[in-house]
Amino acid sequence: MNKANKDLKLNKEITHSETAQKFRKYPKPSNEKKYKKVTEKIQTNPKSGLVRDQLVIEKTYLPPATEHYPGAITVYIGDAKKVLSMLPEEVVDCVVTSPPYWKQRDYVHPDQIGQESSYIDYINRLVDIFNEMKRVLKPTGTFFLNVGYKYQDKELLLIPELLAVELQKSGWALLNKIIWHKPNAMPSSLDSRLSNVYEPVFLFVKEESKYKYYLSLDELRLPVTNFTAEKKAEELLGFQVEDPLNKSGKREGEVSRVFRNNEGRVIVKVSWKDGKETYEVVNDFNQESQLEVELECPDCKRIITQEIEIEKHRSLFCKGFLRPIMPSKIDYDNMVELKPPLLFRLPPKRQSYEGKFKISPANHGASPGARKSLFGEYLVLQRRYKVFQSVIAEFLRFWREKKGITTKEIDRLLGYKDTAGHWFRKDTGSWGRGGSIPLPDDWFRLKGILKFDDIYDRWVTETHLVLQTVKPHPKGKNPGDVWSIKLQPLPEAHFATFPEELVNKCIEAGCPKSGVVLDPFAGSGTTGKVASDTGRDAILIELVPEYLNIIKKRCKNIKEVINVK
Repeated sequence: MNKANKDLKLNKEITHSETAQKFRKYPKPSNEKKYKKVTEKIQTNPKSGLVRDQLVIEKTYLPPATEHYPGAITVYIGDAKKVLSMLPEEVVDCVVTSPPYWKQRDYVHPDQIGQESSYIDYINRLVDIFNEMKRVLKPTGTFFLNVGYKYQDKELLLIPELLAVELQKSGWALLNKIIWHKPNAMPSSLDSRLSNVYEPVFLFVKEESKYKYYLSLDELRLPVTNFTAEKKAEELLGFQVEDPLNKSGKREGEVSRVFRNNEGRVIVKVSWKDGKETYEVVNDFNQESQLEVELECPDCKRIITQEIEIEKHRSLFCKGFLRPIMPSKIDYDNMVELKPPLLFRLPPKRQSYEGKFKISPANHGASPGARKSLFGEYLVLQRRYKVFQSVIAEFLRFWREKKGITTKEIDRLLGYKDTAGHWFRKDTGSWGRGGSIPLPDDWFRLKGILKFDDIYDRWVTETHLVLQTVKPHPKGKNPGDVWSIKLQPLPEAHFATFPEELVNKCIEAGCPKSGVVLDPFAGSGTTGKVASDTGRDAILIELVPEYLNIIKKRCKNIKEVINVK
């Protein structure tokens, strides 16, 4: 027996944990194994109840580079539901798939999807498969589903929408119906109705995870042209200012002086109507209203950039509190006053709204454009940094338990009723509803009671003024839910090919870097190819063995092929 086959085992019982290890463990090949293929036959134990048939595993050892191979692809040939039942729980970050359409193509396979006697049976079968798939999707995972329309007896069957409704009933939360417009759709000779030039792509997440899924719109944002949010600092003189962070209720003021410090930051003096005066830094006009701060674990030195990463980090059993990596403090000492230009006119005072929607104040801020036309431009005092409420709640819980004081006692000491309890809850923002962050003044009052240290003082309490006007997101505008993407021909002549651009949008938005992408109806392997090209691992499942050659030709980073019979 040669070296490559030395460790092969026969009659091995496969368990879920071993399947997980098989998928996540990447062999580091020696020079002798370079490009060498090893065929391994495993006869499973019928008592395991997982896979009763024989598996034939074909391993392709990749060229030696590092211990982990980004973009590695595992291909399963077999029934989607059976293969999904083999996979361990919560290993997939993103699903991008397009199952065969009902009565569209005959793939000449006894177990194929799409040739059911009725579209109701077709929908029920897909729901059954996707419910099994839910088990392997991570809590933060996303699911992009493309299904086409079908006509029967000259009547449009809303199969995609009916399928979406059934998935919602079975525990999936529908976030978007994306319209995939096909500019180069096949021409039609129909004269009895309009030709169909679009298909829907549904974006789902798990119902229980609809407040904590991963979705990075920054990867999809479109450039904004012919727009600038620049404003000369001197023009801020006389601007109206609102402070919603004041513990006594929202207060109003006016910019009375404008300065620039030696770092180039704009700082204004605000004269408040309550007689107080403060100096406030103004956020850069083309920046986001809240700045992101990285958190570092003092134990493992891991850097956390998103709140959804915190839960995973807690599983490492690190004991220290995550520490924000804060930028340098604003210099308020070395400032030069800016004088208004000649012919400068003070901005008009904000007026109370007197329009036809006055009886319904909820309509006053229907859009940024409406707010600007009604109230003009003004400045609002906001937290300077994006604060992770779950981190603050955990920190405050520790110090409250150490002090041995109840939330009701804290409410009494601060003069509140049923307020302090929300500061110790970890269900807010992307994590749900209920928790809140203390206002800056309340933070320091709470610090006087609990005697906690100052590691989060700046993160929670520093503020800046943000211009309220009509301006786009600094990274570009939201792409919306209509995507115009051309069909992409495939020389290998698979009937239905995903355009790579469409798949790329879904993966870039819905899958973290170095995550895992799944396509349970792989077809020609477009999802796997795009995932691998962008550095993500991929799991492909395809029922028809004949399409494996197409997948191999298109996907150059296949780690192993597993036939599930």
